[in-house]
Amino acid sequence: MNSQPLVSAIITTKNRSDLLPRAIDSVLNQTFGNIELIVIDDGSTDETQDVIAEYQEKHSIIAIRNEESAGACRARNQGIENASGEYIAGLDDDDEWYLERISILLDNYDDSCACVTSNDRMIASNRSIVWHKKKIITFDDLLYSNQVGNQVLVKRNRLLEIGGFDETLDAAQDYDLWIRLCEKYGPIRNVKKTLQNVYQDVDVKRISNPKSQLSGYLAFYKKHKNKMNRAQKKYQLFNIRLAQGKVESIFELIGWVPRKRLWKEIKRWIADHYLSA
Repeated sequence: MNSQPLVSAIITTKNRSDLLPRAIDSVLNQTFGNIELIVIDDGSTDETQDVIAEYQEKHSIIAIRNEESAGACRARNQGIENASGEYIAGLDDDDEWYLERISILLDNYDDSCACVTSNDRMIASNRSIVWHKKKIITFDDLLYSNQVGNQVLVKRNRLLEIGGFDETLDAAQDYDLWIRLCEKYGPIRNVKKTLQNVYQDVDVKRISNPKSQLSGYLAFYKKHKNKMNRAQKKYQLFNIRLAQGKVESIFELIGWVPRKRLWKEIKRWIADHYLSA
């Protein structure tokens, strides 16, 4: 009998038959030996079902198929509901785990923290940069911005206790979940190692609808703004204006961004407006 805790790896996918094998292989190749893989196909119209069937011929994979798309949050919640693992670890269908990701995250898990994450390598247009996150990400940190990223390792019962992903949100669903986890269970621990590749230059559609992103983020902001102080609200609104293309000068940036985050935003502005030119 396996003495290791069971980890349920959950991949939600839609029309990514060309990219899905990379994500699946990165789960199957983990050095940690007690993983169940759950793949939720959220209404794909390409060859995704054929890809999953090919893997099922050689590997034990739990496959769930939505004939019509139910959306990213419903698909993720389906994975959580059908999981048997003590721990849940999510993976986007266009990203990939490093071989020791689950082993290292488990070694660093502590119940005094809500969950555990890692540094990510962000890859776009044949360039990559490592996102070096804080070692401990607090509730206060999260009310400024999503400093966790898109995936964590967390106990399944904690996800169930807070109601899983909010299916009413069209954007910032993972960010919303981290805030609720952190509020209830404490800060989020980050392993200061790069354990995941996050690809940002993929042109095919994600599960979420890009047209809904702004209204979805506004809904997220309204949901949590009562928890935020003045500086946090101002920074959130700055990022919304930035996404709308309404921040037209570095002087406007200086007026909106809190002092503790100003240098970061100035560097980002310079990179976006001058170094990339």
